[in-house]
Amino acid sequence: MSFTSFFFFIFLVLLLLVYFHVPERMRWVVLLIASIIFYATWGWEKLPFIMLLAWIAWVAGSMIGLRYSKAADGDKEELKKARQYGRIVATVAVILLLALLMYVKVGTLLVKSLSLEGGVSIIVPLGISYYTFSLIGYVLDCYWRKEQYEKNYFKLLLFASYFPKVLQGPIVKYRELEPQLVAVHRYDYRNLCYGLQLMLWGYFKKLVIADRLAIFVNTVYGDYHHKSGSMLLVATIFGAFQLYCDFSGCMDIAAGFSEIIGIKLDRNFNHPFFSESTAEFWRRWHITLGVWFKDYVYMPISVAPRMMKLMGKVRKRFGMSAAKNVSTIIALSVVWILTGLWHGTGLNYVVWGIYWGVLIILGMLLGPSLGKLCVKLHINTDSREWHLFRKFRTFCLFVISRFMTIPGDFKVTLEVWRKIFSIKFYPWELVDGTIFNMGLNRPNFVAAILFLVLLYFVSRHEENGESGRDWIAQKQIVPRWVIYYGLLFTILIFGIYGPGYNASDFVYMKF
Repeated sequence: MSFTSFFFFIFLVLLLLVYFHVPERMRWVVLLIASIIFYATWGWEKLPFIMLLAWIAWVAGSMIGLRYSKAADGDKEELKKARQYGRIVATVAVILLLALLMYVKVGTLLVKSLSLEGGVSIIVPLGISYYTFSLIGYVLDCYWRKEQYEKNYFKLLLFASYFPKVLQGPIVKYRELEPQLVAVHRYDYRNLCYGLQLMLWGYFKKLVIADRLAIFVNTVYGDYHHKSGSMLLVATIFGAFQLYCDFSGCMDIAAGFSEIIGIKLDRNFNHPFFSESTAEFWRRWHITLGVWFKDYVYMPISVAPRMMKLMGKVRKRFGMSAAKNVSTIIALSVVWILTGLWHGTGLNYVVWGIYWGVLIILGMLLGPSLGKLCVKLHINTDSREWHLFRKFRTFCLFVISRFMTIPGDFKVTLEVWRKIFSIKFYPWELVDGTIFNMGLNRPNFVAAILFLVLLYFVSRHEENGESGRDWIAQKQIVPRWVIYYGLLFTILIFGIYGPGYNASDFVYMKF
């Protein structure tokens, strides 16, 4: 049951009717049942994965929490033993959780060749990376005593399986989401309006923009051998916007429905294309993934005893600044290699992770020197033109990264680059009408550009702190509902769906 299916809307309406009419203490149970049903629609055989992962995390958290509670009134020696015990339990639990994740991630690659010969297949649970990371965070927070262990397994299962976030995130902390899941939420008209607005905007980005651009991207890359460098370049630029609209659109739909109930999901995007550096870009793009890696990979590496020992040696010989740089470089390198592997296990994703890691590290190391260079060259770094240049530069760096991920194979990436930087670029195809034969005819191509322009203006206003939803809410009832129906009919008329076409799955569901 995809977010874009007709049955999903029926599912939501029925859920809301049931949720707001059952006894308040049972409402979290309704969410749990609904989440299990939603996940099961993708295949009942996938349910044991999420239930097992939640059970492993629940057992580990309970064992750690109970041991800490026994040592709470004891002496320091008892607390030390509790920490050692917790470390062992947390380590085993994290290994088990990661083992199941790697079984899916790596196993799918290994069985490809086997399946051709012996019909071997592997069950691929949807969204396994998202809820696995959330559960790992829960276990580690219990060990670090940042989290109170959950006594009720089914409440932890609800945290893992809550259907708006289960397929594509956001990756949330238990202590932030669980109180909302079990809290008493009553029907609120403002929540209904704001939630529906956000859902409509998400569907607009997904169905009207992302799926329209996907036709062009898939047409070009599906036959890249016979496409010119100019078409491949346009397809890659479109692919950057497609990915953003697809992923952020899903987040808006999930957050919008949760808001109707009264549950606030963490923000996962903050207009990343307005970023002026690669580091800022990744603070705005897939925010919760970056926060997860910071909290559970970057910080533990930075404060690890061996790292502190290494920093001490470097500090004595080269100074404190060098010691901090060494720590940051090592931690960032690990984070970005793992981030690349999280997105995929092929060589292209490893290169993708290294690419972003190198850019961020260079930005950190060369930032002060570049600032001095700007002063010497009399560049006004406060000017509008300079800020626009930095935003354009960051977007171009993102587009380059899409060359590595759209093809799905690094050999194809190299072939695409060879075509772009050769006589096979064929720039005249951009103006002679050829571009309208790549899956999108002239009207649809022009519509895609116009909708991207609309997206830009809305995003710019929000970037300037002007809430579109607050602006709509201040309107009188007639213009307000004109806007609602206008957006709805835009989706119905210009959305990519209908007979003979199935709305494409959200890109990040495969992780």
